Amino acid sequence: TPFYAEAGGQLADRGQITGTGGAATVDDVQKTGKKVWLHNVTVTGGEFAVGQRVTATVDHTWRHKARQAHSGTHMIHAALRQVLGPTAVQAGSLNKPGYLRFDFNYGEQLTADQLRRIELIANEAVDADYQVNTIETSLDEAKAMGAMALFGENYGAEVRVVEIGGPFSMELCGGIHVEHSSQIGPVAVLGESSVGSGVRRIEAYSGVDSFRFLSDQHKLSGALASQLRIPSEELPDRVEALTTRLNEAEKRIAQFRTAKLSAKVGDYLLQATMVGDIRVVAARVPDGIVAGDLRTLATEAKSRAGSDADVIFFISSDPESGKVPFIAAATDAAVAAGVKAGDIIKTVAPYVGGRGGGKPAMAQGSGSDAAGIDAAVKAVRDIVADATGAK
Repeated sequence: TPFYAEAGGQLADRGQITGTGGAATVDDVQKTGKKVWLHNVTVTGGEFAVGQRVTATVDHTWRHKARQAHSGTHMIHAALRQVLGPTAVQAGSLNKPGYLRFDFNYGEQLTADQLRRIELIANEAVDADYQVNTIETSLDEAKAMGAMALFGENYGAEVRVVEIGGPFSMELCGGIHVEHSSQIGPVAVLGESSVGSGVRRIEAYSGVDSFRFLSDQHKLSGALASQLRIPSEELPDRVEALTTRLNEAEKRIAQFRTAKLSAKVGDYLLQATMVGDIRVVAARVPDGIVAGDLRTLATEAKSRAGSDADVIFFISSDPESGKVPFIAAATDAAVAAGVKAGDIIKTVAPYVGGRGGGKPAMAQGSGSDAAGIDAAVKAVRDIVADATGAK
């Protein structure tokens, strides 16, 4: 078969198998043992019979772009070791048409400058138009040459070395490669991430897929620069400045919202009722007040109570998310009298189809049935009465 079976991180070839009686699309090729290639196909017409002579044709575009990605992976590997040193050992890879990813052992997140240098070194090697050579030799001789072994591979006595640019890149590899490094086309690094403890991953595009990515990035930066009416090279500084201003504005808005909520606490305290010796503040606040804001309200109301025995309960509804957040707070004197915020939350939660819990002094929960809000508010007085024996 002319089809490359998936191995060494490179996906299998795609293509066609045709005969006088049928046609099929090759979707995948896998090796079983060392000598049998299994072709997973979709029959698109006719039928096949045992012993029938057929023609197997590899998809040229698929093969070309897969070769670019695999050779591009070797470029990234070599560049990465130049930047990070020999301790950055390969831990796996994936190559498919136009895309590659490379996993390696390294304990730290790469900086933007390190990624830029890796990308630059890889593309300089592409531009150098290095000859790509394959050498069949013994494993001992390959090691003596300085060839690097691939992660997780078992090698026999005879191995295949792929050499790109002499000492620039030399690895044991059974995959398919370009003939000259320039055939890889541009390599565009997308970024890097963590995929496990001490394992990092670099992802990149190769060939025309890399060009498309870079073209899209160019259009995006051009559109942003045009909208901001600045040269493209000033974009990073302007975006940083805008981000700083936005963060400052969000802080001021948060401060304003907190102050506005605190001002409302007095109104809710005026609505309080007495259950025995305990003052109960239970209210439905305006829709749209989220859990964090409810906590702000409850904390402020509790702080104004001082040493008094106060129980606070606030509940709201968020029309956008459909959630019903609620919170309860109890002063030290109320807790001493037998009223616990966590018990209040657990008791009222079913009214709004929710759940929650917390500590005696402060607890919160969330539900999904706003129809039960008024019943939940009314229930708080009864909960306090039951806990204290008051009427």
